[in-house]
Amino acid sequence: MTCVAVGTRGSALARCQTGLVLDALRRSLPGVDVPEFDIRVISTQGDRQLNASLQAIGGKGVFVKEIESELLNGQIDIAVHSLKDMAPELPEGLTVGAILARACPFDCLISVHAGGAAPLDSLPKGARVGTNSLRRQSQLLHLRPDLRIVPIRGNVPTRIRAIERYGLDAVVLAQSGLRRLDFTPESLMSEYGLHWIALDETMLPAAGQGAMAVECRADDAATLRMLAYVDDASTRRDVTVERAFMQALGGSCTFPIGAYGRGTDEGFAFDGFISQPDGTQWRGCSFTAAGSDVPALVAEAEQYAGRLLQDGEPQVVGTAKS
Repeated sequence: MTCVAVGTRGSALARCQTGLVLDALRRSLPGVDVPEFDIRVISTQGDRQLNASLQAIGGKGVFVKEIESELLNGQIDIAVHSLKDMAPELPEGLTVGAILARACPFDCLISVHAGGAAPLDSLPKGARVGTNSLRRQSQLLHLRPDLRIVPIRGNVPTRIRAIERYGLDAVVLAQSGLRRLDFTPESLMSEYGLHWIALDETMLPAAGQGAMAVECRADDAATLRMLAYVDDASTRRDVTVERAFMQALGGSCTFPIGAYGRGTDEGFAFDGFISQPDGTQWRGCSFTAAGSDVPALVAEAEQYAGRLLQDGEPQVVGTAKS
């Protein structure tokens, strides 16, 4: 039996996601072809420098660079990532061999206040909200300029505890990460006395949010054949369009970008935005397409990204013909 070396970060969420990927492979691979998996924890710059903002230490990539180096050096065979942590352009020689079926892509407020008629109505005037994400910050301030954003970093439990530690009204977290760590609205209320307020219709996610990606060497044909068993075609289509939009905007996490693509009964729909970190100069775009041809959808997203970079109306909305 072969052994596959698997690289991952050391956080509870990263380990959990690695376990989910390996379980999916064990379920999907033909019995005689299931290898042994040797999990290797790799420390990344993003994990080590928790007191610095992601923007200050390099933006996207700070959670994957060291792991990618191990891949390129042949020390590991595959790496499991949150896709939203990966830069839109990969190092030469590496590829995303599988993207598993996506969990909920949206954020939620974890708040001391119960929900109102609209999600952000629950926050009092001048409420202190914790997040280190410029994407989240810009959307919050665009909708509620009175809010006070408090930068926080750390793993999911650390950010939940930051509410009490720093006297916050709420923090913003990804629903997928919470659920993968077995947090639910009921457990947050019973264990912490906190409310879970979904932001599905309020804030756009990061490109690839909610999706787990498996990276490998581009010339490793055997590994690519193995990973094909867990690759989800519809998720790959959706996040490919999102990441193309982000790349066309020059995207990392150094300025706010949101992107959300999804299949519909009619074909495909996409929403995206860019803005200033303070929520001003907001520019958004939306398009729908009757088809699901990925190159055509990517071209459409890139076209709208180009329009957002031009001077003009703050809202750009259209319908694709593809």
